[in-house]
Amino acid sequence: MKKMLYKTVMYIIPFLLCFAPGSNAAEGQQSIFISADKLHSFMTGKDQAKPLIFEVSWGGPDKIYNKGHIPGAMHINTDEIEYDDFKPRATTPPTDLGRSTTADQDLAKGLSSSAELPKNWWNLYPDEYLLPAFAYMGISTDTQVVLYDNDGLAAARVAWALLYAGVQKVSLLSGGLNAWEKAGYDVITDPTYRTPVKSFGTDTPLHPEYLVDIAFVRKAIAEGNTGFILGDTRGEKEYSGESAPYPYIPTRGRIKGALWAKAGKTPWDMAEYINKDGTYKAPEEIQRMWAANGIVGDKHVAFYCGTAWRSSLAFLYGRELGWPKVSNFDSSWYEWSMGQEKDRNPVE
Repeated sequence: MKKMLYKTVMYIIPFLLCFAPGSNAAEGQQSIFISADKLHSFMTGKDQAKPLIFEVSWGGPDKIYNKGHIPGAMHINTDEIEYDDFKPRATTPPTDLGRSTTADQDLAKGLSSSAELPKNWWNLYPDEYLLPAFAYMGISTDTQVVLYDNDGLAAARVAWALLYAGVQKVSLLSGGLNAWEKAGYDVITDPTYRTPVKSFGTDTPLHPEYLVDIAFVRKAIAEGNTGFILGDTRGEKEYSGESAPYPYIPTRGRIKGALWAKAGKTPWDMAEYINKDGTYKAPEEIQRMWAANGIVGDKHVAFYCGTAWRSSLAFLYGRELGWPKVSNFDSSWYEWSMGQEKDRNPVE
C-alpha cells in the first residue's frame, strides 16, 4: 500500500508524469525505460516541455524510419556517433568510405570531405567530434530525449553515449514502434527535420566514468583487482569461444576473468534482456540473473560485447538498478582481440 501511494504521489509531479522512475532507479534519477502510454501522455501534456524523439538505426532513414515512425520523431544513424574506418570522402568511392553518414553529418563534426581519421574499432568518435554531432541533432545537455528502435539495442547504444556525454534526461521507449502501434497511437511517414543547436553545452563529457578503456581493463586484470567485475554480454557460444559470429571479428574467446552476463544462447540473442514483444525486462529480473553468475553491484562493474551495443543495454540496466559504479567497455572484444596492442591483452 505504501509503495502504491508513493508512486501515485510521484506521478503528480509534472516532470515525472511520463518519466516515472522504476522501483530500482537510483534516488533522484528518472527511469530509463518508459511505456508508449507514458510517452504519449508526455507528448500531449500542456504544462510540460516536449521531448525530442528519435528513431535509431544503422544507416539512413530509408531503411526503417521512412516506412513509418512516431509523429515528431527524427532519425539518428548510429554511424553518426561511432565508426570503424573513416576515409576521405573526396577521394574514396561511397561504398568504401567505412561509414553511412552524409557529408553534412560529417561536416557538423568539423570533418571536411578531405578528412581522414585513424581506425577506431567501432568505438565512439573522439569527444571533439561526438559532442558537436549531438548538437547537430538538436540535443544539448539539458534536452529531454526519448529513443526507440526495432531491436532494443541501437537506441540503447545512443542512450549510453548521451548519458556519457552529459545528457541526463534520456529514456528508451520499451517495445519501440511496435508497442506504440499496439497502444493505438498514430504512425506517420512524413519526416521531421532536426533543428541543430549552437552548442551541446559542454566541451568535455560530464560522465567519463561511464566509459572504461583498454588501459583500464588491462590494468585491472594485471593487478587482480577484486573490486572490479567485467561482464560479458555476448551469446553463450561467443563467451565460451565456440563461435565467432561477426564476419569482421574472427577471433574466439573472452577477456580473461570475464563473467558471463547471460545475453542468450546464440549470437545477438538478447532474450535474457528483452521480452518476445520487444519490451525490456524488469530490472529485478536482470539483477537476479547477474547475481547467479557473480555479477553484483557493490563493485565496479563494466560490461562488454563485440562492439559495445549489447553492453550498452547492460550498462543502462546497471544504472537503472542504482549501482554506484557501472561502465561500458567501449572497445569490447573487437579492439581487445584485434587492435594494435592485442598481444598485451589476456584472453581465455
